[in-house]
Amino acid sequence: MPDAEARALRRAVALLLLLSLARWLHAGVAVRGPAASPGGTAADAAAHAIRTRAALEAEEVRTRPLDPGETIDPNRAGADALDRLPGVGPARARAIVELRAAGVVFRRPEDLLAVRGLGPTAIERIRPHLALSTSESGGARSERRATDPGDAPAAQPSAVDINRADPAELTTLPGIGPVIAERLVAARRDRPFASVEDLGRVPGIGPVTVERLRGLVTVGRRRRRP
Repeated sequence: MPDAEARALRRAVALLLLLSLARWLHAGVAVRGPAASPGGTAADAAAHAIRTRAALEAEEVRTRPLDPGETIDPNRAGADALDRLPGVGPARARAIVELRAAGVVFRRPEDLLAVRGLGPTAIERIRPHLALSTSESGGARSERRATDPGDAPAAQPSAVDINRADPAELTTLPGIGPVIAERLVAARRDRPFASVEDLGRVPGIGPVTVERLRGLVTVGRRRRRP
């Protein structure tokens, strides 16, 4: 079943269940009165109604199909909006938000490979629906470029030099945490990297991570005192 149909079906079922529950609770309060329900008050019923409405609104956001040309910024959007991206789903949407809260910045679509369950095929599928920005002004410029073909192309972020970057800079790369960053520095101290493939000799960096890093890193001369 296509994503759009599956989302629409999920939305319809969720709406029916939530509306039925809201009507049942409302009818119960109207018949019995707030004091007749053990431990229940009119305030409890009102709070439940608010939560029900919020759940309905969140479900509406998650299941609304993307409009033609509509894009979502993984650096800013909430989990409900990210769930609208084809093939992402609630769990991966939450994972994107958690990575972002941990300090990860998604500069390129390939950076989303750091999200468990998102592979190269999934990235290609959602690429047309991404609008990447790292600041308020950057986001505004990106939107203008998308609508005005006369604007100059966006400048690409500089690649990270694996022979010169410090551990903090290395941890901005997908799949490179603090521990692996320190291993990388120790490995290049013994022998500078001659190619991206050389990263495979760092414990914890396998072929998949090497492929993720290709295009995001460069190999320069090592500093005299790393």
